[in-house]
Amino acid sequence: MIQLGERIQLSNFEELQPGELTILKKMIGNHANKFYDFKKLHLTLKDIHKKEKSQKYQINAMLEVNNKIYESESTHFNLFFTINEVLDRLKRQVEEAKDL
Repeated sequence: MIQLGERIQLSNFEELQPGELTILKKMIGNHANKFYDFKKLHLTLKDIHKKEKSQKYQINAMLEVNNKIYESESTHFNLFFTINEVLDRLKRQVEEAKDL
C-alpha cells in the first residue's frame, strides 16, 4: 500500500511505472483538495482482462467525509481517465449530499 500524506491510501498501485505513479499522485492530490475536510480517501486498483498490449483498469474508491462513506467504481482501458472519473463521481456524491 502507498500512503499519500495521512489521509490518502493507494492499494495495488506498486506495479505502475514511476512516471505513471507521479502523474497519478498529482491527479489524486488535486482532486483530494476539492473534498476539503475529508477524513480518508482509499483507492484500490484492479487489473482485469490483462492481455499483452491492452489492459482494463478498475478503480474502487472510498471517501469518508463528515462521518459519511461514499463509494465509487470505474473501469476503462485508460488508467488516468478511470482515476479522474471515479474521483469526479465521489465529488458529485458529496455535493449532492450537501444539497439535501
